Amino acid sequence: QQASRHTTWSIQFAYRLAQEFQQLLRGIREEVKHETDSGLKLDQTRYKDATDGTWLEEREEYYKALTESLYLQRRAALVEILFAWWTEVLRASNDVAQRDIPAARQETATLANRFSTAQILRRIRSLEELRDHLGRNIHEGLAIEVAFLAIFTV
Repeated sequence: QQASRHTTWSIQFAYRLAQEFQQLLRGIREEVKHETDSGLKLDQTRYKDATDGTWLEEREEYYKALTESLYLQRRAALVEILFAWWTEVLRASNDVAQRDIPAARQETATLANRFSTAQILRRIRSLEELRDHLGRNIHEGLAIEVAFLAIFTV
């Protein structure tokens, strides 16, 4: 929504959005870690005297993997929200009545009036590249900054 309210998209604006996105991701990571840590502590309390240390070590590795998996899943969902947003902008620019995010109709229409279809598609391609980079072993923060610079600067 911030993006539709700003009339000029500068490098500083793109970096600020990237930082806010990364802050959301940090919050998600902390939330997931808290969820899985409580599960691990419960298992440790329940089974520490009933099983050997190897099982508990394996259980700890399980929770580490679960933490990372849940984080990646939620990060992907956040990127998909950006896709949905820009898809709405594309629909608005082509006067398609059907919308997936009706609550954002005004904001997406504002952006649709600002950009050509080619410019919107370029931003969607940048999101695809972000998704691809996040799926590889590329530094998350760097991938986000590069993508947001491509998407949120004019």
